[in-house]
Amino acid sequence: MQKRPFQNLQQQLNSTSHQLFRNIFLLTALILIVLPFWNSLQDVLTKIVMSIGWYRQIQNIIVPYELKVTGSILSLVGFPVRVGEAYMEWTRADGKNEAIYLVWNCVGWQSLVLLVVTLLTGLSGKHTWMSKIEALAIGFLGTYLINMLRLSLVVAIYFWFGRQVGVVFHDYFSNLMTIAWLFVFWRFSYTHVLLEPV
Repeated sequence: MQKRPFQNLQQQLNSTSHQLFRNIFLLTALILIVLPFWNSLQDVLTKIVMSIGWYRQIQNIIVPYELKVTGSILSLVGFPVRVGEAYMEWTRADGKNEAIYLVWNCVGWQSLVLLVVTLLTGLSGKHTWMSKIEALAIGFLGTYLINMLRLSLVVAIYFWFGRQVGVVFHDYFSNLMTIAWLFVFWRFSYTHVLLEPV
C-alpha cells in the first residue's frame, strides 16, 4: 500500500513525458518535411527584415559577440581564425584568405523558438516552481551552448571541406542538432529535475 502513491506519480510522469516526446517527434517530422521550404522562407524573411531595418540591433550587438565566442572556441582547439565585426577569416594552405560571414538570421533564433514551443508543453504539468525554474535555466543555457557548438561546427566543416559542404551542414544538419538537444534536455528534465509538489 505504501508504494501506491509512488506508482501514481510515476504513471503521471511517464504520461507527461510520453506526450512531450510525442510532440517533439511530431515537430521533428514536421521540420524534416518543411525544411527545404523553411530555408527558402528564411531567405525571404531575411530580405524583408533587412529592408525594414530591424536586423541592425542584432547585427551590431549579438553577431560580434557570437563571433568572438565562436572564434575563442575554435582557437582553443587549434583553428587559426581571426575574428572581425561580422566575419571570421583564416589563411588557407595556398596562402589566400578565406572568410565566412555571420548575419543576424544565423545567430540561433530558430533554436530559441523551438525551445519556447516545447517549454509551453513541458512545463505545463504539476511541478514545483523551483524545479520549473531549474528546468527553464537548463533549457536556455543548454540551447545557448548548443548554438555556440553549432556555429563552431559550421566554421570547422567549412574550414575542412569547403563552402558547399559547410552550407549544406548549416542549412540542414545544424537544425537537427537542436532537435537532438531538445530530446536530451526533456529526458534529463523529467528524469532528474522536474518534481511533483509534495
